[in-house]
Amino acid sequence: MIENKKRIHCSDEDFLTAVYSSKTYAEIAAKTGQKLTSTMTRYSKTKKMLAAKGVSLPEMQRKKPTRLASSVEHMIEIVKKLKEHHKGE
Repeated sequence: MIENKKRIHCSDEDFLTAVYSSKTYAEIAAKTGQKLTSTMTRYSKTKKMLAAKGVSLPEMQRKKPTRLASSVEHMIEIVKKLKEHHKGE
């Protein structure tokens, strides 16, 4: 069952305040209460609209994914397990 989530409305002032006090899209989303994808879309549209008027917004960074310290070793273990599992087929 899909839950209906209430849309979060954020004023332009609150959104731009969050933009100027953040370094990542995730930080903006956390400050405004909006979804990350909505935040990224709004940032992009706002940036384009303001650029047409000669105003620039600060560049945002994407939050780096957290990876296992030895992700290659972890993948090797997975491959070994899969090979062992499919050996008898």
